[in-house]
Amino acid sequence: MKPTVLITGGNGFIGRKLTDTLLQAGFQVRITSRREPKEQPANPAVRVVRVDYNNVPSLQKAMEGCEGVFNLAAAIFGFSRADFERANVVAAQNVVAAANQTPGLKTFVHVSSLAASGYAADKNHPRTETDEPKPVSDYGITKLGGEKAVKTLKPGIKWTIIRPPIVYGKNDSGVSKIAAWVKRGLMVNTSGNGFFSFVHVDDLVRALVTAYERPDTGGETYFVCDEHIYSWDSFITQMAAAMGVKKPFMPNAPQWLMRVAAFIYETAARISGAEPALNYDKVTEAVIPGHWICSGKKWTALTGQTFSALPEGLKKSF
Repeated sequence: MKPTVLITGGNGFIGRKLTDTLLQAGFQVRITSRREPKEQPANPAVRVVRVDYNNVPSLQKAMEGCEGVFNLAAAIFGFSRADFERANVVAAQNVVAAANQTPGLKTFVHVSSLAASGYAADKNHPRTETDEPKPVSDYGITKLGGEKAVKTLKPGIKWTIIRPPIVYGKNDSGVSKIAAWVKRGLMVNTSGNGFFSFVHVDDLVRALVTAYERPDTGGETYFVCDEHIYSWDSFITQMAAAMGVKKPFMPNAPQWLMRVAAFIYETAARISGAEPALNYDKVTEAVIPGHWICSGKKWTALTGQTFSALPEGLKKSF
């Protein structure tokens, strides 16, 4: 039997897929939750534990007996920099502090984001790990802050930072929302003429497990992605094909309209308590004069991992 590992953010899209993969590989999995679980999973190899990300002893107790941590917990949306700071920086600092106090913990894999690095000004020069990080959004700035926290892990704990670009796959809430508009036959293009990198969730999870198991991945940051880049128009065209529907009519949205839409979504989210589909921070990322693209060559050269091209990945997603 393989050791026990802890997944923060294990109830999310990536976390659920990672849990399944680790269980299939024979690991015991412990998942953190901000709420007291109503019941434990039927699979005895999985346990859900309540934690307070503002309380280091709470996190340390959850890690007791674990050999490693996959740190996925983060906020993609927020209403202010402070919201992102609490979820992406302070929480990461506390998880790291707990790991430093946990005897027997050997490995720490942290999921960051391309947003922590920033955008590429030239579509012929994707972001690489040697580029100086220049995040432009609150999300990106605080994800970079989370990376800095990981680098304070004590000697003896092998850490690896994985920066995915857009993650997609079956039952992904983000892609599912886009798919709903594609089915309607009308959606607004909020991404202009930019190009994007993608990674299918199956490929990302495989990279996370590889980062955990291979000693030579330690102490480094990696982009993991399909090496091709795609315009938003190409992404939507291929999504429509994978869904077996016509490509939707897709007019470009002016910046002022995107900001109005962000205001409406944020206002509705404050009232309902739901996560907004669009907010000012995402508009900031959308209107940059560049491309959200990266190169995964460093990871591929080390591990030999190959990645699904977007058309293949989308076919697996619908």
